[in-house]
Amino acid sequence: MQWPSPAASPRAQRSKRSRSSATATCCARLRTPPRSCRTTSSPSSSASSRSRMDNGRNALPPGSQPYPAYQIPADPHAHLGPTSMGPTEERDGPDLRALLSVLWRRRYVILGTALFIYLLAFIYQIQLTPRYTASTLLTLQFRSEAVVDIQAVISGLSANESVIQTEMEVISSRRLISQLVDRLNLTRDPEFNPALRDDSSLLQLLDPRTYLSSDWLIALGLEEPPEPLSEAEREQRQRAAVIGRVSSALSVSSPRMAYTIKIAFESENPHTAARLANTLAQVYLDDQLEAKFEATQRATDWLSTRIAELRQRVVAAERAVQAYREEHSLIESGNQGTISEQQLAQLNADLVAAKTQLAEAKARYRQIQDSGPANAAALGEVMKSPMIQRLSQQEADIQREAAELSERYGRKHPEVINVRSELRDIRRSISAEIAKIAKSVENEVELAQARVDDLSATLEDLQAKKAQLEGSRIELRELEREAESSRLLLETFMNRFKEVSTQEGLQKPDARILSAAQPGTQTFPNRQRSLIIALILALGAGVGLAFLLEKLDNGYRTPEQLEQALRMRGLGMVPKLSALKLRGRTPAQYVLQKPASSYGEALRTVYTAITHARAGGARPKRLLVTSSLAGEGKTTFCLSMARLLALAGNNRILLLEADLRRGRVGKALANTGAAAEAPPVSDYLTGEVADWRHCVHTEPDSGLDLIAAGAKVQHPQTLLQSAAMQRLLDEAADSYDLVLIDTPPLLAVADALVLTDHVDATVLLVQWESTPRDAVKSTLAMLRKAHAPEGGVLLTQVDVKKHAYYGYGDYASYYGRYGTYYSN
Repeated sequence: MQWPSPAASPRAQRSKRSRSSATATCCARLRTPPRSCRTTSSPSSSASSRSRMDNGRNALPPGSQPYPAYQIPADPHAHLGPTSMGPTEERDGPDLRALLSVLWRRRYVILGTALFIYLLAFIYQIQLTPRYTASTLLTLQFRSEAVVDIQAVISGLSANESVIQTEMEVISSRRLISQLVDRLNLTRDPEFNPALRDDSSLLQLLDPRTYLSSDWLIALGLEEPPEPLSEAEREQRQRAAVIGRVSSALSVSSPRMAYTIKIAFESENPHTAARLANTLAQVYLDDQLEAKFEATQRATDWLSTRIAELRQRVVAAERAVQAYREEHSLIESGNQGTISEQQLAQLNADLVAAKTQLAEAKARYRQIQDSGPANAAALGEVMKSPMIQRLSQQEADIQREAAELSERYGRKHPEVINVRSELRDIRRSISAEIAKIAKSVENEVELAQARVDDLSATLEDLQAKKAQLEGSRIELRELEREAESSRLLLETFMNRFKEVSTQEGLQKPDARILSAAQPGTQTFPNRQRSLIIALILALGAGVGLAFLLEKLDNGYRTPEQLEQALRMRGLGMVPKLSALKLRGRTPAQYVLQKPASSYGEALRTVYTAITHARAGGARPKRLLVTSSLAGEGKTTFCLSMARLLALAGNNRILLLEADLRRGRVGKALANTGAAAEAPPVSDYLTGEVADWRHCVHTEPDSGLDLIAAGAKVQHPQTLLQSAAMQRLLDEAADSYDLVLIDTPPLLAVADALVLTDHVDATVLLVQWESTPRDAVKSTLAMLRKAHAPEGGVLLTQVDVKKHAYYGYGDYASYYGRYGTYYSN
């Protein structure tokens, strides 16, 4: 609606000049055209309404176009719709602006929390003892030096990741750490022995147990009673604690694709860190050598024992072989076998030779016999005889002499005859000699035959004996094989013993130090990084606390919060007037005197939002105002709104107080001195007054018609449900442009619910930052269950300065900034 200036009030005359601009400003905030702020309430006012619409349209800035009217659902009970600031937007995720607004509102909480946590972190960092890290680099050796071709007792490492991981576990094992503790006597070092350390850190100083005796701690259950331990047990526990601390200060790592191991130690002293890393590396190398020496020694001892056993076995086996040979006459002669075998071989050879001699003798004998006496002299056997050779020479000489004499003297010469006689004698001698030779050859044949027979008999006898000894030779060979295997095994063990003994001087570890540790650099605390992280965590904690406080906040601060939580149209906010502005006046009196103030502008904005909550732009004529709890400003709002609208002059406004239990409008009338001019509405409802119009009181300053509730009555709900009340509301709607109905709080009494069937809209008031959210939701549930027509929800008593301080960017935060637009 338009706000024309009433002629009855000088203040209204002064505010006339700003009505058009105020209306345009209001409608611009709502993103609706000025004409949508005005609706026709009755046919009789259509002409004046069109005139006001023209005036409002002319109030727009030159060149600007009116916004299209927002179309709400036709269902008057629709829960969603545009807010007083424009249409409600569906959001799929969190509103960034809302999140930033929360951060701005809670900025001091965030900064305070962050500063506190950061300060604690800074103090903690300062009191931390610096720690230094030094590292030694080892390289594993997978290639060994082959000084001699001797197989090692313990083979070298193989090049794979599992071996590297295993060696890392060996380095960090408790056994090597224990050797390191012993070598460096770390049980006497306070850094690693808690029993020798005086803990004066900040955490220790802040621990209340530090200032209590052991008896008190045991009595309070904060400490276990000490166990009775011997000195050895106490030292053992201290040693275990030292080993644990050294292990926690150690880190062993290996880069990928490299056969190196990094041994790093962290210590309070840089030289101690380097000494620990280098010593542990040396302990690891010494442990490898020691393992190899021990393995070699064990192998040597075992081989010595086995060699002694094998020697005894070899001696026993050889003695068994020799005894068996002697027992069974199987004694061998050098490499020629046994004696019987040698005899048998010799007999075979002699027999062959004898048979050869026999054959030769027989051949000579047959040759002599077959040749006859005349040809025997030409035989080789005969010719070899010296006697035959001499006689044959004499025969040849005599024959030559006889031939010569015969040729000289003739055949019958006595000399020739004598010579021939000598020749015959010689020939007889030759024949006799040949006979002797034949007899000699015959004797040789007989002797050769006898020798062959003798040798054959002897050979047969030896062969029989050999057959008897073959069974004994089988067992002998078994004994010989056993003795030979024992000798071979003994030789193998003796050779291995020599190799292992040689290895004792050639042992080398499977790793070497590639880079020795130097005094370490400080690695803890990294104050810069730690403080940056602490700052981030502190800010995160502050932000988390801010959102937690926001979540735990039990009140509402913006219409947007109401809309999101209640799914109901937000009508806006009504500011809370300070005592400086009121100067002893009530807000209703203040708006009567300063209708152009920011307070009045806020009421106009709310009413404009209410009028646009109706489908088709129909302005509600019966407006019920309620709240969840008492003290949320219902009566103040109704009286202020009614007076402001009545000041327009051409709008008839009726304020009906329906709180029959605790009416406050009557007190406001009493302040004007005219409270007794009209009876209360309770008199009409009880029948004491026939016409409700007799209960109407008109304020002279504003022209507002009021109907007070009167004194407290019995059964107020029955009166509110009566036909008289229904008749009053219906007739008042015909007579007035707007009927404002002030009702009691719903969570206290349900009186307002009985009127919801006879009103056009219901406005729920929520006190800013005060009304609990559960109370508001319960009230809204009661209204919706009663099918009350929803007009919207309104925040009241808004602290504008605090609201702006919280960083909300809605129009309420600009009331103080643009004070020149208002007449405060």
